[in-house]
Amino acid sequence: MTAFRIDKDKAVHAALYVLDRIGPADYHKVFKILYFAEQVHLKNFGRPLTGDSYQAMKYGPVPSFLYDVFKASEKSESPFVEAMVRSKAFAVERGARKPIVRALVKPDLDELSESDLEALTISIEENSMLGFDALVKKSHDSAWDLAEKAEDIEMSYIDIAKAAGISDGMISYICLQAENASSKLA
Repeated sequence: MTAFRIDKDKAVHAALYVLDRIGPADYHKVFKILYFAEQVHLKNFGRPLTGDSYQAMKYGPVPSFLYDVFKASEKSESPFVEAMVRSKAFAVERGARKPIVRALVKPDLDELSESDLEALTISIEENSMLGFDALVKKSHDSAWDLAEKAEDIEMSYIDIAKAAGISDGMISYICLQAENASSKLA
């Protein structure tokens, strides 16, 4: 598994940025916009945007930490202190069919680099108008397939990058970045 260190504050502010741009949305839309922003960032800059681990779920990739944050906001409780603290930036209302997330604060743009904002903006422009079924179909890419087939729910950043059509040279660079990140994790 190719591991990167998650930047939890950046993950929260990336989600806030998405909600600031598109307005209140369901988990699914926010998560898919973030997933495709991760792909854009990998392709253009050779590193993930947030480093959150993506889980291959039934309806597509889900960022693990942000899912915990949204659930903490929805339920006003969590076994994870970091998720509970960060959940105060969001309000989640259970709609007739699905929970709707609303930002309670503006994103802190100092938490997001120019490359982060570029990748998020591209993903928002390409994906915010897509419906649920189109986002499911688009996000069920080769990275999702590989995680599902291997029964390994966590998706590899290398597979996510390959699904975005990234060059072999950039894949090598991402592997080196992941190796460096992993050595810092130990």
